[in-house]
Amino acid sequence: MKRVLLLSFILSFVFANANAQSWLKNIGNRIKDKVVEKVEQRIEDKADEATDKALDKTEDVVKKTGQKSTKSKKSESEQTGNEESEQTTETLVGKRSTKVNTSYAKYDFVPGNEVIFEDDLKGEQKGEFPSKWDLVEGNAEIAQINGENALALVGYTYITPLFKEKSYRLPDAFTLEFDVFIDNNVEEETALEFLNSSDEDIADAHFWTDNTRFIVNWNKNTNEKNSEDTFDNSKGWHHYALSFNKRAMKIYMDSKRVANVPNMEEKPAKVKFFARGDANLHIKNIRIAKGAVPLYDKFLTDGKIITYGITFDVNKATIKPESMGTINEILSIMKNHPELKFSVEGHTDNTGNATSNQTLSEARAKAVRDQLVQLGIDGSRLSFKGHGMNKPIDKNDTSEGRAKNRRVEFVKM
Repeated sequence: MKRVLLLSFILSFVFANANAQSWLKNIGNRIKDKVVEKVEQRIEDKADEATDKALDKTEDVVKKTGQKSTKSKKSESEQTGNEESEQTTETLVGKRSTKVNTSYAKYDFVPGNEVIFEDDLKGEQKGEFPSKWDLVEGNAEIAQINGENALALVGYTYITPLFKEKSYRLPDAFTLEFDVFIDNNVEEETALEFLNSSDEDIADAHFWTDNTRFIVNWNKNTNEKNSEDTFDNSKGWHHYALSFNKRAMKIYMDSKRVANVPNMEEKPAKVKFFARGDANLHIKNIRIAKGAVPLYDKFLTDGKIITYGITFDVNKATIKPESMGTINEILSIMKNHPELKFSVEGHTDNTGNATSNQTLSEARAKAVRDQLVQLGIDGSRLSFKGHGMNKPIDKNDTSEGRAKNRRVEFVKM
């Protein structure tokens, strides 16, 4: 009797053109199990051809539903697993740690090897004047973009880095870097201004965020000249990098060199950041470093290469694209000297706990090693290790000290 009732239920379901998959989902597990069992046994008592066809159709639906359910569960499990894996990797290693923006393939900016000013704006309070800066004119304060501290220059404003020694002068060779946020809703004229030892304006570098014009003026006290180019002014964060070596100045916006001044005639002694007009300039990750000693010369002198130009996303091992200048320099050294083998060694400052810093430093060292292998270096010439915060080369009680401790070393094997 139960078999007849069950068969009648199936036939009425089929001939009524109901959705079999929806039906199977809604009925109780007990009935569903019996249907599957009957289908698998092909239901011994087939009343007629119509019944047989109905059962065949029901069997197909059951099998497909079962497969789809299993596949769906597997897919859901795999997806969840991948997300968890990606989150872990993103936190410690970086999903694209060896995939750097190809536009940086020929990037040749290499930061100086001794940090003399560093401001990551950590610990600063929103709305307050930044503690590591001196106000020349206007108004500057700590703002936040996407929850992260940034230095905001509001309106007509000039600020300058506050060195420990007020009379400090920039060295003969130095590099300067910062990230700038571009919001091209309003016209903004923003730039750097350089002064000589007599506090006279000798050069400035302007860019306008509502268009792509970038211009450098120099020799301002004699025969004024300029260098003009364009840059990417798309909304968001962009990387600004500048190098000066005795008389020559180069400036980069992201991967593009936007200025190349072969002879400044006068050496910059001070630098001021400024915003004009309706500008509301936001910058972060400001660093000035001394020296432009070629990395290979440092290797010959020290037996290893200490680099500060290989940087990563916060708490990740995802290599920032502007790191390619330093990586390309290491690549060139290894190609020109095939006998060299390096241990790539990552170091952190003391921010965070020892265990996570150890893991992070290893992941970052591996990311750099993998990037060089991807660029063509035989993997047998490179190993990697992390030291975490165990081998500082400076105190961790200042931004500059922490910046020196965050480094990637290439140690001869």
